[in-house]
Amino acid sequence: MSDGMKRRTFLKVLGASGAATATVGCSTGEVEKLIPYVVPPEEIVPGVPTWYTSTCRECPAGCGVHVETHEGRVTKLEGNPDHPISHGNLCPRGQAAPQGLYHPDRFRGPQIMEFGEGQPRSTTWAQAERSVAEAIRRAPRGSVVYLTPGYRGTMDRLATDFAAAIGARRVDWAPLEDTPRGLDFADADLLVSFGADFLETWGSPVDYAFQFAQQHGYRNGRRGRFVW
Repeated sequence: MSDGMKRRTFLKVLGASGAATATVGCSTGEVEKLIPYVVPPEEIVPGVPTWYTSTCRECPAGCGVHVETHEGRVTKLEGNPDHPISHGNLCPRGQAAPQGLYHPDRFRGPQIMEFGEGQPRSTTWAQAERSVAEAIRRAPRGSVVYLTPGYRGTMDRLATDFAAAIGARRVDWAPLEDTPRGLDFADADLLVSFGADFLETWGSPVDYAFQFAQQHGYRNGRRGRFVW
């Protein structure tokens, strides 16, 4: 080695270069920042789950759920035992709800599909908002309709305010029904179904499965009959 580069210095540089090359090769190209709480909430303790009461929106039934979170991230849903619909139960669709947050194939943002295109294309929120706003501005007055599936509570107020803000007419839709469906057959001696898939896809499957178990169970020396 020359006087300007000693053997020990050369090995240090060589080792650092190799480590840097390996690090770059393992990079995903995405920069993520780990930012701790400046003032952590009192109810959040690392490693200890925090539970919140909410409503499942995976289908229109609206079952009550308890949401398990760890440091602000949803990790699991369970049925709320005090809810009149779910009775502490939750269907597979509700159990799989966190997949909408973490599944690699989930929708990560808005998508746009023009007339004549076969598949939607991903876009940014800013571009999607501009496209919607421009379409509303170009539409003739009174021609914009805001279609909703019959919200309740806070969501209903939000939908009404949004429709008023954009000058749209709000229309709620509920196929073949003008009132919420509510069936009580837990104490029925005979249950007849004419093709209604009430245990899986019709109405409130969790509530109906709970009632069906009661109706079909053995009680008072007899049990209810079921005809499909």
